[in-house]
Amino acid sequence: MSIMSPRQRVTLTDEIDKILGLSEDHLESLYERAFKIGRQVAGNKIGFYAPGMVHYDTEYYTATNPYRFPSVSITGAACSLNCEHCNGQLLSTMIPAQTPEELWRVLQRVKDRGGAGCLISGGSTHRGDVPIANFVQTIARAKRELGLSIVVHTGVVYPETVQLLAEAGIDGAMLDIIGSDDTIREICHLDLKAEAFDRSMQLLDDYGVPMMPHIVVGLHYGRLHGEANAIRMIAKHRPDSVIVVAFKPLDGTPMVNTTPPSPVDIAKVMLAIRLTIPDVPLILGCARPHGEHRRTTDILALKSGANGIAYPTEEAYEMAEKMGLEIVMSDKCCSLVAETLR
Repeated sequence: MSIMSPRQRVTLTDEIDKILGLSEDHLESLYERAFKIGRQVAGNKIGFYAPGMVHYDTEYYTATNPYRFPSVSITGAACSLNCEHCNGQLLSTMIPAQTPEELWRVLQRVKDRGGAGCLISGGSTHRGDVPIANFVQTIARAKRELGLSIVVHTGVVYPETVQLLAEAGIDGAMLDIIGSDDTIREICHLDLKAEAFDRSMQLLDDYGVPMMPHIVVGLHYGRLHGEANAIRMIAKHRPDSVIVVAFKPLDGTPMVNTTPPSPVDIAKVMLAIRLTIPDVPLILGCARPHGEHRRTTDILALKSGANGIAYPTEEAYEMAEKMGLEIVMSDKCCSLVAETLR
């Protein structure tokens, strides 16, 4: 993806803002365009993903091995930020491995139990990064000796760690791209500007580290606020895929009673990405509200030209079949969409 000229950036900004500002009644023609673009990216295939420690059992597919592609926290339950939307709750669902030795034992267990790989994550430091440096040699060893697929949740990327990640040969770097300074400060408790995420992607680009940026729709108290800028920043770089997730209220957090973004708002973000970054796989990731909200979101994601969905509902299977799509199932992380849709 080439560097945009000032005129191209203005045009892109106008198009993104227009899409996000449309009412539901004006989206139908965009769905038709987006669906066609999605097929140009990956043909008629769509990846459905069921990784991690989650027990996934539907009429169409069952995945019950907890080590098939688990998430591992290198900080255990500790996080220096305790963001308003998470408050460290997500870390409690991960396997703790707080030393390189513990991480090696976990990775060996994943291999021994038939797992394909794992996501290595953890709580954030006050700088907004996951403190991965001391674990990179272990990751490189696991790639070399165990043949696992390993993606890393990096958080903000800094120069002193990006070369280590490149040398380790990780399969992907995942990071949330936050486009609003207000959200960064109020929700994530970080003393940073949105440009920090732009610089992070540039560093990953410069060192050739596969990059799968995420946008958390509705992170700012359930409202669209900064998503347009996040899309603009991603469009400047060369992501291997773009993953859309959505804020969902979690027990034990200050935002537990916050209304999540609507399925239509999530769809508008996906449409804006699909139509302005047309040559990159687009994924609906695992984090999103459950129930009827999730069923509707899945269907709208398919209409929006998604190339993959994590933990799809049964309604998503049925709609994909009606659309004539070839479903490809995977127990790996949805960020590895390129492997699935070859």
